[in-house]
Amino acid sequence: MATWALLLLTASATAVVASNRIVGGADASIETYPSIVQVEHLDYYSIWSQGCGGSILTPTNVLTAAHCIYGPPMRIRAGSSYRESGGTVINVESYIMHPDFNKLEFLDADVALLRLEQALVYGPGIQPIAIYAQGVEVPDNSAVVHAGWGQTQSNGVPSPILQDVTVYTVNQEECARRQATQYLTVTDNMMCAGILDVGGKDACQQDSGGPLYHGDILVGVISWGIGCAQPEYPGVSAKVSAFTEWIVANAV
Repeated sequence: MATWALLLLTASATAVVASNRIVGGADASIETYPSIVQVEHLDYYSIWSQGCGGSILTPTNVLTAAHCIYGPPMRIRAGSSYRESGGTVINVESYIMHPDFNKLEFLDADVALLRLEQALVYGPGIQPIAIYAQGVEVPDNSAVVHAGWGQTQSNGVPSPILQDVTVYTVNQEECARRQATQYLTVTDNMMCAGILDVGGKDACQQDSGGPLYHGDILVGVISWGIGCAQPEYPGVSAKVSAFTEWIVANAV
């Protein structure tokens, strides 16, 4: 099988932060986020349906959340701003879930790699995303961006067009303290983001597996939250830089 190099950045790399960017979000174009893909599953009625997001790492590897793996058949849709329409559709050949997924804490190590049956062809709406080297941290209160086709309010309906929204990274200890009031654990493999004590902007159901961007760098994989866009509870993503070495070793 052919291999492609992953786009890795060191801690000193510059991240250009997007401004004013799916609860509380706005319509977005796939050309703005060409690394995002829709992850679709075949349901009991033999209908393909988008239920998660993912991010292109190489022409044949997509990063998503481990909890998005319901088993085959699966496929991805790349290069389209519209949910379940247009773009390039490629079947998933196989997948690898992180071996520590759900072992120590609920939804810990919530990352997985999808291997595609054929290589994506890069263009304006299909591009790989860079990730940080192992252990690089995004500072507290940094502007970060969620993107996806998920529900626009908790227990609502998914968006027909790609959405984006700007939120801010939340201190790990503060996030862990708040989530602990609901008997949930934030591990060092997770990162939190939201509009603390304000709410109104967040990822939501069916955004799982999709990206959290720090500028043009993928720093998080949308994982879980208490509702969506709650003032008290930031959303939680798997921290990509906690898994860089595993990603590089397996994205071949």
